[in-house]
Amino acid sequence: MVPRSRLAAAIVASAAIICSCRSTTAPAAIDPALASCVTSGAVLLAGLNLDRLRASPLYSKLTPAAAMAIEPLRNASSLLVAWDGKQAVFAARGKFREAPAGATLIDSNLAISGPAEALRSAIAQHKTGITGAPDLIRHAAAIAGVGEIWAAVRGGVTLPLTGNAANLNRLLHLVDYATLTAKLEPRVDLDLTGASRTADQGQHLEETLRAIVSLAEAAQPRLEPLLRSVEIRREGPTVHATLSTDADTLGRVIDGLTH
Repeated sequence: MVPRSRLAAAIVASAAIICSCRSTTAPAAIDPALASCVTSGAVLLAGLNLDRLRASPLYSKLTPAAAMAIEPLRNASSLLVAWDGKQAVFAARGKFREAPAGATLIDSNLAISGPAEALRSAIAQHKTGITGAPDLIRHAAAIAGVGEIWAAVRGGVTLPLTGNAANLNRLLHLVDYATLTAKLEPRVDLDLTGASRTADQGQHLEETLRAIVSLAEAAQPRLEPLLRSVEIRREGPTVHATLSTDADTLGRVIDGLTH
């Protein structure tokens, strides 16, 4: 038999080897290489988990325009979009034999595209190895792993939206920051969260959001199947709006709005 002292030593040694092989940090919710392309001027971040998006029931229901927009990224597994209020930079993670159309390869796993000036700034930021917008990355990282699509935006900004969608800017002027997640499988679950500074501002945000939903339902009857499932709740200064539906219903609504 093996002496107990030797057995104990073997157990301790084995445990040490196992522990040394484990990562001491959890995987980052946002790929550090993508995050390092975000400059200090970013006011909005949006991300797509392209692998999960392609596997979702909703992917087959994308409009031709949306499908064509994603096609150049067929070799990408994830995409991060950073917008500074004027220009957007797109950073894609994947396995690239060559640069996607209109993009520049940083290395074989990272492609980046955007207007020349913004692209130069993003590449310079990437060379530092750290993000230029740690606070925005922090808010984004809290929700980036939830669904196939997500976004985080600073409060007070005005997005280039038109029509009823422009009402979103009214909400953004009432918050410090807002986040959006879209989980597409097995159902389509959307979660919009707005964080205000005070409970009174949160109440104003809740009332404004409820009014926008009611007006949208009256102005766009085709949206009624979706909007009737919206649930709004407030926790002090923070307001959550959730929507849950199936891919077929959402697909029919999208078709109705685009044809």
